[in-house]
Amino acid sequence: MRRSVRDAIVGFTVIGGIVGFSATAMWMRGVRLGSSHWTVTASFSDAGGLAERSPVTYRGILVGSVRSVQVTPQAVVAELEINKGDLKLSLPVTATVASGSLLGGDAQVALVSRGTPLGDDAPLPKARTCEAARQLCNGGTIRGREAPSLSTVTESLQLLLSQAKAAKLVPNLAKSTAQFEQTSKDASVFLKNADATSQEIEALVEQLRVEIARAQPMISNLNAATANAVKA
Repeated sequence: MRRSVRDAIVGFTVIGGIVGFSATAMWMRGVRLGSSHWTVTASFSDAGGLAERSPVTYRGILVGSVRSVQVTPQAVVAELEINKGDLKLSLPVTATVASGSLLGGDAQVALVSRGTPLGDDAPLPKARTCEAARQLCNGGTIRGREAPSLSTVTESLQLLLSQAKAAKLVPNLAKSTAQFEQTSKDASVFLKNADATSQEIEALVEQLRVEIARAQPMISNLNAATANAVKA
């Protein structure tokens, strides 16, 4: 009796070890039985340090991780595992690779949905009725891009400086500034001359008024003499 009990314990231990080993192997292979996990494939031109087990977020909330990363001649293809079975994302959806901060850090993938939010009656991503043309479904493919970082900003700034140097932008800008300054001076001289001319015209008009006032009695006498001559 004791031997049969001991054999039974040994047998259950062996079976438990086999089940545990199989479950561990399936988990390491990414197999999830009876779970709500679903996968998405993202294609990046530059993965920016992305690796397996990198976190996947949506609106700052952790929703999954990177299952695998493959490098191809065309792009870097990452398989994303989402552990939120009820996460409904309307298309278009993009995956952005970003660091934990602008100064660097571990890479992570941020899902961004730019479509109209789906209603509560929308099917789940793993449902057979999931509309691939309207929402992101299990096994779907999305485009990826790299978010700005300190290195990319520095690289862009260096490129702009190189282009400015090649186009001789700084000397041309200095020349244009000098020409603008000379034009401003010429305009100032012109305005001063115009102001002086205006003052001379005003003085001439005032002198003309004085002469007209002096000639007014003579004109009146001439008109009176003309009237008397007509009466005579």
